[in-house]
Amino acid sequence: MGRIIAKEPEMIFKTGIENGLNTNLISVRMHEYVPFFQVTQFVGIQAIIENVASASKIHIIDLELRSGVQWTGLMQALSEREIRHVEILKITAVGFVGNEKIAETGKRLESVAASFKLPFSFIAVYVEDMEDIKEELFKNGNDESLVVFCPLVLRTMISRPTCLENLMRVMKNLNPTIVIVIEIEANHNSPSFVNRFIEALFFFSTFFDCLDTCLEHEGELRAGVESVLCKGIRNIVAMEGKERVVRSVKLEVWSAFFARFRMTELGFSESSLYQGSLVIKQFPSAASYCTLDKCGKSMIVGWKGTPVQSVSAWKFSRDRGRVFGNYRF
Repeated sequence: MGRIIAKEPEMIFKTGIENGLNTNLISVRMHEYVPFFQVTQFVGIQAIIENVASASKIHIIDLELRSGVQWTGLMQALSEREIRHVEILKITAVGFVGNEKIAETGKRLESVAASFKLPFSFIAVYVEDMEDIKEELFKNGNDESLVVFCPLVLRTMISRPTCLENLMRVMKNLNPTIVIVIEIEANHNSPSFVNRFIEALFFFSTFFDCLDTCLEHEGELRAGVESVLCKGIRNIVAMEGKERVVRSVKLEVWSAFFARFRMTELGFSESSLYQGSLVIKQFPSAASYCTLDKCGKSMIVGWKGTPVQSVSAWKFSRDRGRVFGNYRF
């Protein structure tokens, strides 16, 4: 079936860095020093590997490509298949018009794939707004096993339910083999200022405690990270209505939302849990505090007992019953 790692997770991450997959220095270095991001990505990618084990043509739609480092591990695992060789790995990255970094990342991913001798194709799909997403943008062959990867992106559409519902309908029509969802495990969407303030206080206190440990000797990086986080905190606490774009909801809310689109949760194997645990061990300063636990069929990465991120795997039911629209978080 295959696993992500023939090397240690740390080595795969470094492979990505060495191949220049770094469109955002703060983002990349955060991945290097703070465990949450790598843990959820490795768990999700292991689930992808297992669910496309019999496929020779694999198509991934990445709704938030960023640096693309995570795909180097998948490429390595696919290149080492012994039973069913991969005819093509195709990644379609969705981005906004004018984002030239996506094309740059695509070229770097092509170089990584070539180093693994893996047949590879990269396609960039540009939209003015996520509301413009439509099925026709994605060239998916009938014989391709389709994967949709949603890392910290659905939360950006909570304030615009019509946009989010459109994306869900498009994904449902594409009928992917698996959908991986990575989200912040917190409730930053309450209409009550007091509730949002309290939730943000507890969540970001935990995150800053993590930074104290993981970035203890990285003052410049920490300053950059804190600058980004402060903008998010300000938006959560101080903004209202459409101006409050930084929103998060917890797993149970996402589960209820997905159920309305006939999605069923797939769960994760013990191998996925093992992969995530190995990643945590690559962060010596954080290994005693960072946790990975099952929550039903999902997994939650936490810090000193406080949930930080969740990762879940889903599939659309073949039931053609009606889709419930106008769901409100």
